[in-house]
Amino acid sequence: MTVSDIFLQHFSIEKLKETFSDHIVYSRATGIDNLDQYAFRSQLDEQVEILNRKAIAGNYRFTKYKLKLVSKGRNKVPREISIPTVRDRIALRSLCNFLTEIYQDSIEFELPQNIVKKVKNDLNHGQYDACIKLDVTNFYPSIKHKELLSRLGRKIRVPSIKNIILSAISSPTVSASKSSDLPSSRGVPQGLAVSNILAAIYLSNIDNHLSSMHSIKYYRYVDDVLIFCNLCEAIEIAEQVIKMFRKIGLKVHDPIKAPEKSSIGPIVNGFDYLGYQFTSNKVTARIGSVERLKHSLVSIFTSYKYSKQKSESFLLWRLDLRITGCIYENKSKGWLFSLQKLMMKVFCMRWIIMS
Repeated sequence: MTVSDIFLQHFSIEKLKETFSDHIVYSRATGIDNLDQYAFRSQLDEQVEILNRKAIAGNYRFTKYKLKLVSKGRNKVPREISIPTVRDRIALRSLCNFLTEIYQDSIEFELPQNIVKKVKNDLNHGQYDACIKLDVTNFYPSIKHKELLSRLGRKIRVPSIKNIILSAISSPTVSASKSSDLPSSRGVPQGLAVSNILAAIYLSNIDNHLSSMHSIKYYRYVDDVLIFCNLCEAIEIAEQVIKMFRKIGLKVHDPIKAPEKSSIGPIVNGFDYLGYQFTSNKVTARIGSVERLKHSLVSIFTSYKYSKQKSESFLLWRLDLRITGCIYENKSKGWLFSLQKLMMKVFCMRWIIMS
C-alpha cells in the first residue's frame, strides 16, 4: 500500500471509532473545551465524521492544547504537559498508529527494562572500559519543525499529511485561550500520542549512525544517552556526539561543566542509567528510585486511609500493581526487585490494614 492508502485506512470512520473505544473511552482528561469522553460519546458519529472528512481533505487543524504543569521536584522547573481535546486525541492516536506503521522497519521502540538488560549483557562481556552519559537539555521543546518535516519527507511526500502533522506540533499550549495566542514555531508538545515517535524520527539519523559504529555501544532512551567505549577515546567521542546533536538544534549538558547531568568515566567506578545503579556485575535500583517508590506507596495508603469507601481489595490491587507491575501486550511494566527491607515494610503495612 502507498503512504496515502495507509493514512486513509487509519483515518477511516470505522478505524477512528475503534481508536476511540480502544484508547480514549476510559480517560478522564479534558482539553481546553472541557468536553469529557462521556459528553463526546453522545456526539461520536458527528465528531468522527468531521475528523474523517477534514483529515482526508488535508485541512484538519488541531485545537489549542490545555496546559498542565507536572512538578519535577523542589527547585526544578515543572514539566509542561499538553492536554488535547477528545477529538484531537483520536486524531493524534491515529497519527501515531499511521507513523508507527510507516516507520516499523526503521524505528524500534524499546522499554527501559529491555535497554537495561542489553546494558547489563554488554557490561558482562567486558569489551569496554569507559562509559559516557549524556543528557539532552529541553529535548522536546528544542526540536526544529523544519528539520523534523525534512526527515518526515523522506517517507511521507504527501503535503496534506505533513500539514496535519505540522498542525499537531505547532498548536499552542495555553492555560486559557486568547486571540493573541500564536502557533508554536519550535518544539513538540509533551504528552501527545505522537510525541515519542516524532522525537525518535527526529533523532533517527544520529541513532542509526552511532548504532552502526563498531568501536562503541550506543543506547538512547528519549533524552538519556549512554555510550560504552575505550577510555582513551571517550572525550573525543563525547565531543563528536555533542556536536551531532548541536547540528540539529539540541543542546547536550557538558560532562565537564555539568557532571551531575552528563559524565565521562571508567566503567569500574559505576554509573546510573534509567533509574538503575550499575556497579561491577550488580544492577540495583537507584536510591532515588527506591525513595520515589516508597513515597508512592505511602500515597496509596494515605488515599485508602481517607477514602469514604475503604475497599481492601482495591488497596491490595494498587499495591500489587505498583510493586510487582503487570504484563500488557506481552510487555512487562513496573518493577519487581529484591528490596527486602522495602518489601518487609509493605508487608507490615498490609498486615496492619488487614488486621
